[in-house]
Amino acid sequence: MPSETIRVRGAVQGVGFRPFIWRLAQIHRIDGVVSNDADGVLIEAAGDALDAFAAAIAAEAPPLARIEAVERAPSTHPIAVSGFHIGATSDGPTRTEISPDAAVCAECLAEIADPRARRYRYAFANCTHCGPRFSIIDYAPYDRAATSMADFTMCGDCRAEYETPADRRFHAQPIACPACGPQLWLEVAGVRVAGDPIDEAAARLRDGACLAVKGIGGFHLACDATDAAAVATLRRRKRRPHKPLALMADGLETIGRSCVWTDADAHLLA
Repeated sequence: MPSETIRVRGAVQGVGFRPFIWRLAQIHRIDGVVSNDADGVLIEAAGDALDAFAAAIAAEAPPLARIEAVERAPSTHPIAVSGFHIGATSDGPTRTEISPDAAVCAECLAEIADPRARRYRYAFANCTHCGPRFSIIDYAPYDRAATSMADFTMCGDCRAEYETPADRRFHAQPIACPACGPQLWLEVAGVRVAGDPIDEAAARLRDGACLAVKGIGGFHLACDATDAAAVATLRRRKRRPHKPLALMADGLETIGRSCVWTDADAHLLA
């Protein structure tokens, strides 16, 4: 049976690439192993459909992956495994890329909006198709132990998702849920405020307050942009009397009520 060593270079760690390769291997009946290492992703593969398998790697890559090269070479040793396996990350100086943070995907948004889902209204939902990457990493290669999520021990449900190759959260390093992950809270003058933090924050914004929202990569200062007194307070505190402030909106229709734009502008924003 033909066998090859396949090297994939680029932004291919932390984007669900190994489970993607595992699924391709099932489709093309490939035996072997895939692992992360200092140069990206390394695949030892054996089978009769290696050409189709290698072509699919570039053609069907995960949405957050950016492939710079797929390099193939005949194996120098026989593949000594039956079936296809996902290997551990190899140690060594890292030369591969780390993906940037990615906006929440449609599947995670659906979970957040579903009262039946265990991540209902959970602000830190993510998977291998979305969520933080660069903002949480301490050192490479990109594994959970090398990120700020190392302090959060996965619950049994998250662990099961993390360890299941067919799951979209397989080796999603920031994986979390309300039972085991980071939590939201609202505090005023260093004291936590009772109640749902999102509802309480929204109520305070409606009442003209200025809030500092701590995100993954820093603080976002927010107030109601339609409240002149609140905007004046924010400008005074920021010592920014004239320079424009960024606007947030929940969609193109809302933005369109606040500015003048062309169809080309709308296309770029969307």
